[in-house]
Amino acid sequence: MRHSSKVMVWSVVLVTIVMILFSSLFSDTAANWSLWIVLASVVLVGIPHGAIDHIMAEKIYGLDASWRGRALFYGMYFGLMILVGGLWLIQPVLGLLFFFAISIYHFGQADMEDFLTHESSGFTWYITRGLFIIGLIVFSDTTVSYPIMAKAVNTDAAAISHLLPDAGVMLSFVTVIYGSVFFYAWLTNRLQNGMRFLADSLLLTALFLFTGPMIGFAVYFALWHSAGHVFEMQRYLGEQNEPMSLLQFYKSAAPFTLISLAGLALLAAVNHAFGMEEQFIALMFILISVLTLPHMVIVDKMYGEAGS
Repeated sequence: MRHSSKVMVWSVVLVTIVMILFSSLFSDTAANWSLWIVLASVVLVGIPHGAIDHIMAEKIYGLDASWRGRALFYGMYFGLMILVGGLWLIQPVLGLLFFFAISIYHFGQADMEDFLTHESSGFTWYITRGLFIIGLIVFSDTTVSYPIMAKAVNTDAAAISHLLPDAGVMLSFVTVIYGSVFFYAWLTNRLQNGMRFLADSLLLTALFLFTGPMIGFAVYFALWHSAGHVFEMQRYLGEQNEPMSLLQFYKSAAPFTLISLAGLALLAAVNHAFGMEEQFIALMFILISVLTLPHMVIVDKMYGEAGS
């Protein structure tokens, strides 16, 4: 996890342990509440953490506040959203694979920036970490993850199960690859804070194995990923002599957050009207994927500037 504050680090650890215990001791209740926990993570942290991309783009790309500068940003941003949305519409399977691909890179990059030495070339480590995260999400409990994937690509869970290898084998495979690659990184001094990284990896593994893909994703997405990005963006803006408090961050994020939430509410209403509540979670992940690509482009540029 990427948090400069020890208070935040220990808060994340505490919440993670609480969710592990909750899911272990009250499994039925946890299953019933899992959708609401995911929604809370998306609404409270997930969507807002990308809702100041317009402010970040102005600083990162040197855009002015003129209509021309805004047109450049919104044209690029919404163009990428339309591109991803169109891919889902025309070829859902490719849409899902593309979502996994960008999530692997984006999650891996965000998680590994503080653990890699400056001499390390990040791409290999980003992909390895990202594959580990996606592997945990997809294979920690296939009775939950496969039906969601099936709804997203308009097929059934049995078809997904026949296409993919055994979940236990895949979990073992991604874990061995992950452990081997980062053991090599530690031996060759490409990895810093090695014990913290080990503790982070073990806690993350326990989170998904005990809570499953829904609650595991919610905790990871909100506290590991999105909250870490919020602090990164605050730090970047501070370096640009435009410090932003957490309250200011949420105020700045409010317009685009509300637009995204309105879209999510409309999605929920349509699904309810047509009796397709089970498909809502799949459509929510599609919405997240549509928002991820343009956000990832801006974040990648931010990390590039920070490392240069």
